[in-house]
Amino acid sequence: MKVFTLLALTLALSSTTALAAGDHAGMDHDSMDMKNMAGMDHSKMNHGDMDHSKMGHGAMMSAVGMPAPAEQATQTIQVSLSDDMKLKFEPSLNLKQGDIVRFVIINNGQIPHEFSIGSIDEQKKHRDMMRSMPNMEHSDGSTISLKAGEKGEITWHFMGQPFIEVACNIPGHAEAGMKMNFVLAEK
Repeated sequence: MKVFTLLALTLALSSTTALAAGDHAGMDHDSMDMKNMAGMDHSKMNHGDMDHSKMGHGAMMSAVGMPAPAEQATQTIQVSLSDDMKLKFEPSLNLKQGDIVRFVIINNGQIPHEFSIGSIDEQKKHRDMMRSMPNMEHSDGSTISLKAGEKGEITWHFMGQPFIEVACNIPGHAEAGMKMNFVLAEK
């Protein structure tokens, strides 16, 4: 009887661990209790493979557009992230509905930064999430995390809501001025 009980307990615990170690691709982000997730280690999760359509964005990646292949870009914009909490664009942003833009982003600072594209509401939700998981890193099509000196790219097809916010949502950075809002011009 003891052997049977021990075997049943071992199977129950090992199957729970196996299920928890999955890729979380079908995770429903809307039902997550963000207040109780602060102590969880998400550093090993591959957020790029998650189905972010369950995050309230509907059929598109975002209310303001979606990632696109780099070869479809109609323009390239260099983005500099710096520790003075500034986002610098070269050339300056002059975007319209339908534009496909390749952003080449470099972190010229000494601390980590991120570059994120979304609606104002999406960015607020992203900041709230980042406060509960401050060490989270992204590379999911709309957001990229960069350590000091790192360079990365996002190619984005602007469509949908015309009110855009680009930001670094690492806790305290956007609040210190590392964000920019703009309105897409009509095509």
